[in-house]
Amino acid sequence: MRDKKSDVKNTCYKVSMTLFLCFILFILQSLHTVSARVDDSLQATEQCQGQINHIAVSKSVDKNNQLIPNANWITLDSLPDFWSKRWPNYHGNAWYKITWKYDCPTSQTTPISLVVSNINMAGQIFLNDELLWQDQSLHEPLSRSWQTPRSWILPASSLKKGENIIWIRVVGIATQRSGLGEVLIGDQITATDHFNNLILEKRTLLISNVMINFVLGLFCLLVWLLHSKEKAFVWFALVSLSWVLYVGIILSQKPIFSLPTATIDRITIFIFCCYSVFGYMAAWRFANRRYPLIEKFFCIFCIIAGLCLFLVPNIYLPFVLNSFFVFAVIIFLLKCLTYPFIAYQVKQPEIYFLAFTYVTFFPIAINDAYFMITHEGRALSPYTSPFSTLFIGIILALRLARNAKRIEQFNKTLEDSVILARNELTNALNTQHQLAIENTKLQERINLAHDLHDGLGGSIVRSMIMLDHNEKVDKPHMMSMLKLLRNDLRQVIDSGSSIGAKVPESPIIWAAPIRHRFIQIFEEMEIESTWVFAHTWKTTPSSLQCLTLSRVAEEALTNIVKHSQATQVDVSLLENGQQLLFEITDNGIGFNPDNVEEGLHVGLQSMQARIQRIGGTLNIVSISGHTTIRVIISLIPSV
Repeated sequence: MRDKKSDVKNTCYKVSMTLFLCFILFILQSLHTVSARVDDSLQATEQCQGQINHIAVSKSVDKNNQLIPNANWITLDSLPDFWSKRWPNYHGNAWYKITWKYDCPTSQTTPISLVVSNINMAGQIFLNDELLWQDQSLHEPLSRSWQTPRSWILPASSLKKGENIIWIRVVGIATQRSGLGEVLIGDQITATDHFNNLILEKRTLLISNVMINFVLGLFCLLVWLLHSKEKAFVWFALVSLSWVLYVGIILSQKPIFSLPTATIDRITIFIFCCYSVFGYMAAWRFANRRYPLIEKFFCIFCIIAGLCLFLVPNIYLPFVLNSFFVFAVIIFLLKCLTYPFIAYQVKQPEIYFLAFTYVTFFPIAINDAYFMITHEGRALSPYTSPFSTLFIGIILALRLARNAKRIEQFNKTLEDSVILARNELTNALNTQHQLAIENTKLQERINLAHDLHDGLGGSIVRSMIMLDHNEKVDKPHMMSMLKLLRNDLRQVIDSGSSIGAKVPESPIIWAAPIRHRFIQIFEEMEIESTWVFAHTWKTTPSSLQCLTLSRVAEEALTNIVKHSQATQVDVSLLENGQQLLFEITDNGIGFNPDNVEEGLHVGLQSMQARIQRIGGTLNIVSISGHTTIRVIISLIPSV
């Protein structure tokens, strides 16, 4: 979580620096322009002047559009001129005739400058019937000079004293407001100053706006990729990147992917419709608001816009383009008007700031929409868009800073919770450890009781039987029995833990002590016994397994001596694959094995518990005249 927070902070810092540098470049460019104007004013001397006397326009009648019309000229009061009102749905060529007077106050002629603000869409320029300039493509797909001011220095050798004519051929289409922009003919200082203003308005400011929006879009996209829960940032990224595409198409001077101009117009308006809808979604998500019905309406609007724009025939395209442009502008304006009410409900600083930005941009949007539709007045967004984009970047940075602060508070709370949980866990573990120790002590006591019962108890029983069958017991015999009891007691103490105990070398060696103890009793009680053991271990058992089998054997044989009244006992220890089979059989009176489960036979229950601890099974089959106790233990091969 800290790494993600650090990545967001670093990204925010880098983007902020980039936006700041773009702003500084914009300021430096403006200062350079002002400085150039001052220098030109200081160096100004008397210049030759050009005065426009008459402007006229006429449709081209030549099939090749190369000949200047001889008639049907229409006089214009001023420029710019857009022929869509004069010739609705006209797609073709028109010639503009600009008659002007060349006047020099001195006897020496000097050059004069020509500035054309824009040609919509492409064209040629002639000076006194000589070609001065032309676009690269005058046929579909057309060059795009509608957003590109141009300037030329007219050499004095090409000028006539008195009246001169500039012919401008314009190639336009019905989907655009085709025509000719402003034309200025004058001294170099005045023309350069005017040209620089046009470049600043139509190119530099828009390019800087594209750069800022592109950086802002990538920044929002990275924030969303790093923190996918911030849905508002992906919508702001779509807003910025769609605006970059929209303005980028406007600034493009060459045909885009060799597409027809009408197709490019369809794409441009569709992008603008998506831009308006994306702006709504971004603003709502930024305020953590959802309006499902309105969002469905916007989705349907985009689908209908796409279908109409890309399927409508070219004859109806101008009306469709203007209609959806107006709808998109209305959607944008409604966002600017309604967002302050959302900000009032949310009551967050960055939401108030965003609402203020939208409200401030509302009159600018109305002015620019009117300019785009009528081409009257001047667009203001080129001057304000860089600042509004910077404001939105600052607003997003405020949201990131706010979220980062919340993350820090959450981390602090989480750290405190972890410390508290760790202390509680430590206390719980200590309690569990104490319980485990108590349980271990209790288990050791139980094991010790079982060992005393199975080991020492068996030895005492054997000694009692021997004393019972021998009325006269001499001192050495008594000492032998006491030593045997001492050895059994020592074995019980030493075998409290099987760790480190030595495994007998073979089954015969393992059974030797048990066989030695019980064979004497069997002889005295006239019990015949058979002992069958393997000579070697195929798979060596563990020390715990050997000790368990010893205890089971002692308990089982002791029970036979005490209770069975048997005359024949068979003991065997064999291996069957990965299993160790230990079996004791007698021909005594038998007993009920169910009593073992009910706890009535303490010795047999102890045997069963021991076998279960080492993962073995104990099977008892007993009827009158035949009892079998079988122990099966799985062996793990030693490595």
